[in-house]
Amino acid sequence: MPHIDVSVRPLSHTPAPGYPRGRRLPELFAEQAAARPHALAARHGDRTLTYGQLDARAEVLAARLRARGVGPGTPVGVCGSRSLEALVALVGILKAGCAYVPLDEDLPPARLRAMAEDAELRAAVCLPGSTRRVRGLRVSVELDAVDGDIAAPAAPVPAVGTADDCAYVVFTSGSTGRPKPVAIPHRGVVRLVLSDPELAPPGPGDGVLHAYGLSSDASTIEIWGALLTGACLVIADREELLSPAALEALLRAGGVTVAYLTTSVFHLMARTRPEGLAGLRFVSAGGEAMDPGLANAVLAACPDTTVVNFYGPTENSVVSTAHVLRPLPEDATHVPIGRAFGASVCHVLRPDGSPAAPGEEGELYVGGDGLALGYLGDPALTAERFVSLPAVEAGGPLYRTGDRVALSADGLLEYRGRLDRQVKLRGVRVELDEVEARLRSHPEVGEAVVQLESGTLTAYVTAAEPGRAVPLDALRRYCAEWLPAQAVPALVAMDAFPVTSGGKVDRARLRAAAPARPETGDEAKVEGLLDVLTEVWQQVLRVRPTPQDDFFLLGGDSLLASEAVTRTLAVLSLDAGLGSTLVRALLAAPTLEGFTAAVREARGGTACDATPAVDFERERELGFELPPAEGPAPRPQDPRHVLLTGASGFVGAFLLDRLLRATTARVHCPVRASSRRHAEQRVRTALSRYGLRPDEEAWQRVECFPGDLTEPGLGLSPEHLGELSRTLDLVVHNGARVNFLYPYEELRAANVDGTREVIRVAAPRRVPVHFVSTVAVVAGFGTAGVREVDEDLPLAHADGLTMGYAESKWVAEGVLQEAARQGLPVAVYRPYEVTGDRVHGACNTETAICSLFKTVAETGLAPDIELPMDFVPVDHLAESLVHIATHRPATGQVYHLTNPRPAMFADVLERMRAAGFELRTLPYAQWVGELVRHVSRNPTSPTAPFVSLCVDRSRTADMSVKEMYMKDTFPVLGRRNAEAALADSGLGCPPVDSALIDRYLAYFFSSGYIERPVRAAGTEGRA
Repeated sequence: MPHIDVSVRPLSHTPAPGYPRGRRLPELFAEQAAARPHALAARHGDRTLTYGQLDARAEVLAARLRARGVGPGTPVGVCGSRSLEALVALVGILKAGCAYVPLDEDLPPARLRAMAEDAELRAAVCLPGSTRRVRGLRVSVELDAVDGDIAAPAAPVPAVGTADDCAYVVFTSGSTGRPKPVAIPHRGVVRLVLSDPELAPPGPGDGVLHAYGLSSDASTIEIWGALLTGACLVIADREELLSPAALEALLRAGGVTVAYLTTSVFHLMARTRPEGLAGLRFVSAGGEAMDPGLANAVLAACPDTTVVNFYGPTENSVVSTAHVLRPLPEDATHVPIGRAFGASVCHVLRPDGSPAAPGEEGELYVGGDGLALGYLGDPALTAERFVSLPAVEAGGPLYRTGDRVALSADGLLEYRGRLDRQVKLRGVRVELDEVEARLRSHPEVGEAVVQLESGTLTAYVTAAEPGRAVPLDALRRYCAEWLPAQAVPALVAMDAFPVTSGGKVDRARLRAAAPARPETGDEAKVEGLLDVLTEVWQQVLRVRPTPQDDFFLLGGDSLLASEAVTRTLAVLSLDAGLGSTLVRALLAAPTLEGFTAAVREARGGTACDATPAVDFERERELGFELPPAEGPAPRPQDPRHVLLTGASGFVGAFLLDRLLRATTARVHCPVRASSRRHAEQRVRTALSRYGLRPDEEAWQRVECFPGDLTEPGLGLSPEHLGELSRTLDLVVHNGARVNFLYPYEELRAANVDGTREVIRVAAPRRVPVHFVSTVAVVAGFGTAGVREVDEDLPLAHADGLTMGYAESKWVAEGVLQEAARQGLPVAVYRPYEVTGDRVHGACNTETAICSLFKTVAETGLAPDIELPMDFVPVDHLAESLVHIATHRPATGQVYHLTNPRPAMFADVLERMRAAGFELRTLPYAQWVGELVRHVSRNPTSPTAPFVSLCVDRSRTADMSVKEMYMKDTFPVLGRRNAEAALADSGLGCPPVDSALIDRYLAYFFSSGYIERPVRAAGTEGRA
């Protein structure tokens, strides 16, 4: 092993000469690219990328991000897995002055959604092959596959920012049950690669292994250890990491000389093929305690290799200490974690904050240039973990690692364990408290204790109700929905936990007190159809299911259900008309074996849609008598307190913005969330996504809190519910579960029962309720032959609606009208197609109409149909509703908020052709066939959830659901009430003309939702 003098490595020291602590990552990378443009920056199998090519592609991406309004400092998601294209994304995002947020799609979908939400993502770069699991983004940029040279923009994106700006956001385990977003500055990464005076970084001629997933913080040292030093990054495929022989072959074939390994992989190689690391000049391990015997095995087999034990939390940019190994005594019980690494500082402190003496255990505090900026959106936790101790460290704050360490006589730090309940498993940091919190949140679990036993997690659980069996299979699936694979524990059910004399759980006796675990035989081999559907579910959910696993407990939701059904139809060549039937079957029997049975019936031609008949007239009954009116009368014309449901959605965000602008009221927003902070974050994210930015003074009038339309009392405490009833002046009920695939029964809890709960809140003082419905409730009139529907015409023909969402809104309107007959002030608003605002054109792209435009753009094919384009800009809808609610009494009126000057689908096609699209129209039936084939080839297409509208047949007419909304079938809607209510408002709905359509197309282009046609794209490059 090369001689490195480590005897003088202190707990802090002078960084390496020339350490560029004030520089940003893109500047340092650009210098390498300019110095060696033809040198390889990365290799992935037979594909390569030079520094010049990477720099040019990154510049193009940076220009695209800026052109789409992604400004400096914006967090930008990276959806996909490690690849050459991922490097383009990371460098390009930084060149744009933004921060990247890796979203490795191997993670469970629910965890990815939480990560995107907590990072407040509004933009993302999607790598080739990514299934785009992040929804509701304002900007999405598709990255092309790396293939040859590309010209960089004539004028590079101007460099902005400082070394203190955030470079990336990575997530680490959190004790609350949600991962914590950690913001790392440019300086932290530069310190990681270039600041250590003894351990030289990689350089030209080195090959650096890239084996960590993008969402792992350890990938940082691999990627930037190569790209800031002129080395070549060698990207590993998953199968090359599964066995020591495969890894050794990759190291040799790829010319790898530097490898930063997880301790588990290091141990695996040490046990089986330690000589497989002999070709490396440098190898490190980190993430878990290193075994001294295995360390000695590698040292003996690799005499010319520098072997290092790294230690460090995510919050200090991956590495805080390093120890260069020498042969250890045979009786050694541990490997030191060493001394401070690079421009870092370390302090061992007692509980009172004073320095611990040599040999005395204390908590390790770390700091220096690697320190994170904190936890995004959580200033309280940041203040708790990042502390200022001027008497100990005058150079800045320190991070409390929670690790127990001691300083040996020779000045080396020795790891002794955790102060809290945090462990590292296979390189992933896991909070045992997080796992316990997840388990306790399951309704069948009473208490849970999680412990590390023999290198794996074991969870001991008791039932919520004594005497009941704990459903261990369901509990395992529940854990898999949220937790990384390393954190899903083995489960042991117990009647009760042993306790100490002080009444606390006796953790030391748990294992002995647990019942013997039954021996499990080999699982039955999965064959045939079950095997096929297992693969489909694994593709969709990123978790391999057992036959008894529940789709939704594994992280599935309505859109993933649509994808699973679409993939099933495609792989088995089933008729698309079975889509709705299989979705309903999945809802009714959500286990893999239940879904398999339904698919088997569909293949055999015996499948039937067993949706039970619903008595809609009975469903619309209110079900209770309103209490006598009491208390002070509400003041809707000058409200002080407003309840707004659905504030985290598209329409809700604009309603909240308008209420803040048009009134001085405090707006109360129940949101599906885990805490008040989470609820506030969801609403802020929605506002920002659509370009709405209330000032801080206005925001002080917004109160966000967890609430759920499906729960009694909206999920609020009796005290909170009572306070709202006593103080509200106005209710705007906009919240709903919007889904065009689900049957009425699946939507009733949120859309119908939730409306009843809102009525209960408003009833005691007769607070006016303004309800956002939809024109879809009148579709049954059309198939019944009614050509005109006035606003005052009572609803009818629910049997002809043929769509669960429309049925649920029809029933909710009926419930409200009965409440109105008992004296509750009510108003109902039926907007047509709610589209983007008039200024920016920012649309909710998760709608059927937007998916239609996208499909036409992608395929070049359009249906020859007379479909009205009755667009109602969302800001006009919000302004109109708030004006009516504060200026007109709510006496049961219905308002059709439609566009008095609509267009037709042909007008949209005309504007798309003018924008450069080459389009061909087909008869409707032929086009539907092309649509089905397109979605079967692209099961993650945004159009997939809406195919059922084109193939499902109306219950009362010989046509598809989509055809029910065409010109000669859907009734003409009267607007008398709406026009009278808005006559003196000065509010006018803009016509659906070329200007409005072009504004929406421009938004689709700028956001990346629809790619601009090549011949119309001008000079915009492709990264």
